[in-house]
Amino acid sequence: MSLDVITAAAFGRRPVTRAQIEAQISVRQARARAAETGRGAGAVHKWTLLRQLGEIREGLGLSDRALGVLSALLSFHPETALTLAPDAGSEAGAAASLVVFPSNKALALRCNGMSEATLRRHLAALVEAGLIIRRDSPNGKRFARRDAEGEGAAQIYGFDLAPLAARAAAFEAMAEDVRHEQRRARALRERVNLLRRELTKRLAFALDEGLPGAWEPLRLRFLDLCTPLRRLRDVGGLSSLAHALERLLGDANDAMETALRLASSNTNSQGDAAQSGRRMTESNPDHLQDSEPASEEAGADRRADHVEQAPAAMAAPLGLVREACRDLADYDFAGDGLSTWRGFANVAATVRPMLGISPDAWREAVETLGEREAAVAVAFILQRCEHSSEAARHVGADGRVSVSVNGSPAIRSPGGYLRALSAKGGGEGGAEGFGLWPAILAHLAQRAKATGAGRR
Repeated sequence: MSLDVITAAAFGRRPVTRAQIEAQISVRQARARAAETGRGAGAVHKWTLLRQLGEIREGLGLSDRALGVLSALLSFHPETALTLAPDAGSEAGAAASLVVFPSNKALALRCNGMSEATLRRHLAALVEAGLIIRRDSPNGKRFARRDAEGEGAAQIYGFDLAPLAARAAAFEAMAEDVRHEQRRARALRERVNLLRRELTKRLAFALDEGLPGAWEPLRLRFLDLCTPLRRLRDVGGLSSLAHALERLLGDANDAMETALRLASSNTNSQGDAAQSGRRMTESNPDHLQDSEPASEEAGADRRADHVEQAPAAMAAPLGLVREACRDLADYDFAGDGLSTWRGFANVAATVRPMLGISPDAWREAVETLGEREAAVAVAFILQRCEHSSEAARHVGADGRVSVSVNGSPAIRSPGGYLRALSAKGGGEGGAEGFGLWPAILAHLAQRAKATGAGRR
């Protein structure tokens, strides 16, 4: 009896699905093509095929554990190659059958002790994905029945791996498409990082030098485009972000040309250029006026109160700071600058102008708190400001919009907040009594609470 005419409907109440029928059709068509040539279909290396399936598993709707079950099923097939016989009902076809018939117990052992309920769920997922076909016996058992002479298997009931061989070319094409998309995504990520680096340096120069122009709207547009790349998994999102950054860079270049042209015609610009260090000029009186004073909000913020009570010698370790202030990694364009405190401080100094913190406020923080603590403060402000990746906007009954980060009000005045921290660090006890350890721990606790509430 030909295996192709054995009913493939599952034993019990499980219905036949479209994917199962399509898998059976693909196997019959592949065997028909093999029969036309008089030889079996091309051999497929089962472990190479399994690696390809790992690349495209998301497109197939499979989990990594489902592929683990498939790997165990493949291990019960004695040959390395999967080959479709042109006639599954012949003696040669029965010998070359791709049906494996392990018991649930034996299969669970090769899946590292997976529970039977979990095993059944993943087997059902493999069937639904059209990777295997159930060849159940009338009573649902899996076994091989010998022929009358007892020399070979005339009927085999179990899981048919034939769809893997029949669809191997399609799986390879899907894997190549995935690799192509990954290459495109990698190129777009590199492009986004280059554009962000260019914008960061140009905007920092313009803001620190106080060049005339609408730099504040450009800065806010840039912050809105600093979406964490870990959230953009598809090429479409990365492409849209790259195009938006390119448009912003074009606007920034136009503004820079205009500002430099105006500056070159201004005789007073000579005095500014002669200064030994960069400072804010008064050419743009509206620039950063809201972020410079030590605001009441920053002074009253409970995290600042925690800082005031922080014991001496309680500096937060770098790993904990990186975990708490993970948005800073989006400005680490080199990709490894946060592995040391020196690199961390350099990245924080790069971010500082984007937050609207003036050079004077940064210099005061470095002199009062030390460069390391000042860098931690900037990273913490970035994570807790209105542009944080964890920020959420709320519209009240009166129509007013408020922003919170993990349930606490977002920092609205980064420059004022940093000045308040500098003032506390310069108070009684000096920098030795300053530390952001309690604030960082509080932020991590709030994040864990918000994440837990979201899961529920």
